[in-house]
Amino acid sequence: MGKSTLFNRLIGKRHSIVSPVEGVTRDRVYGQMEWTGKNYNVIDTGGYLPETEDVIDKAVRIQSEIASDEADFLILLVDGNEDITTSDRYLVELILKSGKPFILVINKIDDSVHEISTLQFYELGLGEPVHISAISGRNVGDFLDRIIKKIPEKQSSPIEKEKELNLAIIGMPNVGKSSLMNALLKEEKSIVTEIAGTTRDSVDSYIQYYGNTYRVIDTAGLRRKAKVGDSIEFYSAVRTNRVIDECQVALVLLDAKKGFDRQDKDIVRHVIDSGRGMVLVVNKWDLIEKDSSTMKEYTEDIQLFFKSMEHYPIRYISVKENRRVWNVMETASQVFEEYSRKISTSKLNNFITEAVRRYPPPAVKGKFLKLKYATQVHHSPPIFAFFTNFPELFPISYKRYLENQLRKKFGFNGIPIKISFRKK
Repeated sequence: MGKSTLFNRLIGKRHSIVSPVEGVTRDRVYGQMEWTGKNYNVIDTGGYLPETEDVIDKAVRIQSEIASDEADFLILLVDGNEDITTSDRYLVELILKSGKPFILVINKIDDSVHEISTLQFYELGLGEPVHISAISGRNVGDFLDRIIKKIPEKQSSPIEKEKELNLAIIGMPNVGKSSLMNALLKEEKSIVTEIAGTTRDSVDSYIQYYGNTYRVIDTAGLRRKAKVGDSIEFYSAVRTNRVIDECQVALVLLDAKKGFDRQDKDIVRHVIDSGRGMVLVVNKWDLIEKDSSTMKEYTEDIQLFFKSMEHYPIRYISVKENRRVWNVMETASQVFEEYSRKISTSKLNNFITEAVRRYPPPAVKGKFLKLKYATQVHHSPPIFAFFTNFPELFPISYKRYLENQLRKKFGFNGIPIKISFRKK
C-alpha cells in the first residue's frame, strides 16, 4: 500500500526498500525528517497480518506493535484503490485503544476526482482522512501540516545529528547479525528467525557505551552475485554495501561451524578496500568442540587463508549464550580510536630515519631511491604520503615493508593503512 514509499519521501532519501512485491519491509526501519524547522523520528513497519501463523509474518506483527508502543503519533495508511480489509479494522481497534493521536491517510489518490471513491473509509471511525499519493508527493505537505497540529510540542525533540561512531554489522546470511544487534540493544529490534535472508533493510539504532553514543546498523546478508535470486535481495545488497561505505567500523560476522571461506574473504576485502576499520567476529563459538589451543589454531587458519587478517582483531562470541558479546563493543571502540589517530610529521620523519637504516630502499633501473620526508595527509582512515625522488619506481614490496613498520611503531590495529609515494 506504499508505507515504505511514503517513509522514503518523508525522510528525503531511499532508505526502506520499495518493491511491487508485498511484505518487503520486515523490521522497524528508522529515519529522521524535518518539517517547519523541527525534527522528527519516523518509523516504517511491515504489513500487519493479525491472524497469520507464518514465522516471519508473526515477527513482523510483533515489530509493528513495538513501533506503535514507541511512537507518539500513529499514521494508519490504507490503499485508496482497495476495499477495507480485516487488517485495517484490526489496526483501527489497536489505534483507538492506544489513546495516542492519529491520522487516517488514504494513499494512491492521484487527483481530487478519485477522492469520491474513498468514502467507504469514513466507516472506520477515524475522522476526516487525508488523501495523498506517496509516489508523486500529492498532498504530502498538507498531510504533514495536519500531523504537526496534532503532536504536542513536548513530543517533538531535536535529533542529535553527529554520532561519534557508525558501527555496521555485516556478513553472510544467517550468521547471527540481527541476534547480535538485539543483544547489544537488549531488545528485539531486528527480526530473528532460522530462515536465511530475514533482514532486508538496514536497521539502525543508537546505544550508549561508556559515555559515548554509537549508531549500530544491522544489514542484510551478503551473498555472491551469482546467488542473488531477485530484485529485493539485490537492493538489500546495494543498501548493505552503501552502509559499509558510510560506516567507520564494520563488525564482520562469521559462522564458527562454517568457517572462513572465499565469500567471507570477499566481504572482508570489500571492507578493507573501502578504508573502514574492521573487527572479525566469530559467532556460534558454543557449537565448536574445543580445547585450550582451538581458538589459536582457528585464528591461524584464518590468517593463513587471508594474510591481511594478521592486522585485524578477531573475537570469538556466542550470542545465543551471551558469551563475550560486549567484548565486541570494547574492541570496536579501540579500533575507532585507531581509525581517528593522527601522527605528527616529526614522529613520522624519525620513523623514516629508523626504517631506512634497517632496510634502505633498493636501486631500481639504475636509480637510487631516497625517502626524503613523510606526512599524514588524512585520518579516518589514515593516509600517509612519502616524498621521494622517483615515486613511480618504488616496488610493492617496499610499500608493504613501510606499512608493516608503521603498524609496529604506531599500532593501527584493525585499520587499513594507505601509502602513496609522491615527487619531491
